[in-house]
Order: sequence, then structure tokens, then C-alpha cells
Amino acid sequence: MRSAIILASFGSADDSIREKIFDKLAAEIQEKFPAYELRQAFTSNFMIKKLAARGISISTPTEEISKLRNVGFGRIILLPTHLTAGEEFDNKIKICAAEDVKIIAPLLSEPIDKKILATILNCFQKSADEDLILIGHGSPHRHNPVYENLQKLTGDKIHVGVIEASDTPNFSDVIERLKKSRADKILLAPLLFNGGVHVTADIAGGWFNRLTAQGYRVRVIRDGLGSFKKFRELYIEKLEETI
Repeated sequence: MRSAIILASFGSADDSIREKIFDKLAAEIQEKFPAYELRQAFTSNFMIKKLAARGISISTPTEEISKLRNVGFGRIILLPTHLTAGEEFDNKIKICAAEDVKIIAPLLSEPIDKKILATILNCFQKSADEDLILIGHGSPHRHNPVYENLQKLTGDKIHVGVIEASDTPNFSDVIERLKKSRADKILLAPLLFNGGVHVTADIAGGWFNRLTAQGYRVRVIRDGLGSFKKFRELYIEKLEETI
């Protein structure tokens, strides 16, 4: 039986991000599992259209599954880089479940794996006098409890917030925690796979400006988690468990 792995990401129109993160992870997967056909897919129709306008073709997960079936692949493993089982995962990944399609759960699934949390924290090395704020995406439509549950597993000097103002933990929630921890210096880091515009606009922009306006000394890590080899290795481990 012919088998394939689909690496499914939200997507990016930034060539450097795709090369540095998506393509690098894809190459690492192909090297580890040479017997499997490796394909990439995006869940963002907006990103797919932006790339198509530049002559770059990439499919959605459902389209890629159909292509593989049409050429005789009988076993497909769908590996999402989406960190949580949020709205994007439910609407674009979960719907692909079928007898011939095995979907690997997001890394930050319930219950949260403490090894995965430790790997994330090891990617972002803060100094002893810094508080760390991890900024995830959140959802404007429905609350995702993963971020609050993640917060329960961290120490007093580590805080979790989300970009979407209508979701929690929001900026005000994080400020309250910073007051209790008597923070002065802060390391802002993206709890995001590829970062991109969210890091530039929302983290290095919005959160940084609001925190510095309140007197905090802030530095920002701009690299998404997928930039770190130790984090990408978590996806290899998930595939090993599945295969």
C-alpha cells in the first residue's frame, strides 16, 4: 500500500518563512521517513490565493488528499502544525478524518504534555530577572481553554496571553499577573508556529508598545517556534508514534 504524509500548516506568503520553517520541517520528515510521499498543504485560502497570484501552487488538505487518492495512495497521515485544536483545526483539518486518513492531534492538546511545554520554554531562554510572556493566537469566535490550562502549568514568572482581544487570557489578565510577580523586565515570545505578521504587528507592535507604555523593559523574540530544531523534532516524534 502506498503511504503519504501531508504536512498541513495555516500557511505564509513570506518566502523566507516557508523556506526556514515549513520546507525545513518537510525535509526533516522526508529524511526520517523516506518510504512515505511527503506533501505540503495550507489551510488558509487567503495565503493560497496570495501565492497563486505569484504563480506558486499549493493545495488545501482536502485537495491534497483527493490528489493522493487519485494516484493510488491508500494510507495518508495528516500532520498539522496548528498548535491547538481551535477553530482552524476543526474547520480545515478535523473534517478530513476518514478510514484512510489518520490525523495527528495538535501538540497542545488536552491534557497538555509537560514535555512539549518544557521544549517550548527551552526555545525561549529568559534571564533570571525577566518574566516570560508567551503570546498565542486565541479565537474571536469561541474560547479555547488550552491557553488558560497552559498557564496553570507554568510558574509565577511565566505568563500566557492571546492576541485576540475577545479571548482570554487577554492583556489585562497578563498585567494582573505581572503586578503580582513584581515584574520589571519582560521577554515577549510568540506561542505560534511560524510567527510572521502576528509577531511584527501584534507582538513586537501592539503588546510591546502597551507594555513599554506601562514602564516595563521589554525585549522580543521574533522567531516562531517552528524556527527551532528542538521544537520541530516534536513533530517527528509524533509521526514516529503514529507510524
